[in-house]
Amino acid sequence: MYVFNFSNIGFRHINGRTVLQDYSASYIDNERTIITCADGHGGKMYIRSNLGSKFASEATINVLKRINKEAISKKKREITATSIRLSILCEWNSLVEQHLNNHKIRKKEIANLDDCQKFELSKRPRSAYGTTLTGAMAIGDKLIVVSIGDSECLGIKKGEIVTIFNNDDEPVGNVTYSMCQEDAFNHLKVSIMNIKELDGVLLCTDGLSTPYQSYDNLNESFIKPTVSRLKLDNDYSKIRKKIKSIAEKEGTGDDVTLSFMLFDHLKVKYYRRN
Repeated sequence: MYVFNFSNIGFRHINGRTVLQDYSASYIDNERTIITCADGHGGKMYIRSNLGSKFASEATINVLKRINKEAISKKKREITATSIRLSILCEWNSLVEQHLNNHKIRKKEIANLDDCQKFELSKRPRSAYGTTLTGAMAIGDKLIVVSIGDSECLGIKKGEIVTIFNNDDEPVGNVTYSMCQEDAFNHLKVSIMNIKELDGVLLCTDGLSTPYQSYDNLNESFIKPTVSRLKLDNDYSKIRKKIKSIAEKEGTGDDVTLSFMLFDHLKVKYYRRN
């Protein structure tokens, strides 16, 4: 299994002297492999979304680490999926609340907000941490995938992209579902499938997918060359270099994050780079 995650700040954020809003992580133990990818909203009101994306990744790993193989048997899948959704949101909210308790929102942080935005934050301070989330875990012969918002969660099968979730209900334009919403539970999706249904899982923020404009172009111009090169020379530095170039030169100026697991169903050796 090839495991990778990397995030790079975009040139719009560099020029605007703002911090990286994306966050990614990976985790491997003797039973499971987990990858995450989260995109902090970064809008004017989301003054701590860089932390929100970090907490989303941490919450996902913390929750998925507690899942055992027995919990994802056919009879228990629906119950487990519901439990995962609730647990990730509770974990994320707990991490946000802990941070808020230790680091109250300062006047300096909200100095550029208008009165309506300040009022909104005073009523719902966790909005400051707004973020999307995608994550995936391979455990035994099963794969668990979670997603909320417009970050991409894609399967790879025989060299082609497979959509794991139906995103027809996703808002259009610059609006997306978020971990900070009151009804986030209704929009956090979980899929449990057999791992052999796919050859890999790829998670990325829209900073990577948007410049390619379509899944076909993303697949032909980025995913296929990346997978082929990786399997040829096992060199992750070239992937990081390409992501850095998209973020800082070639793309829309947004932060760029890529996380993936590529399965070799004939081998069990792990290659991990981040």
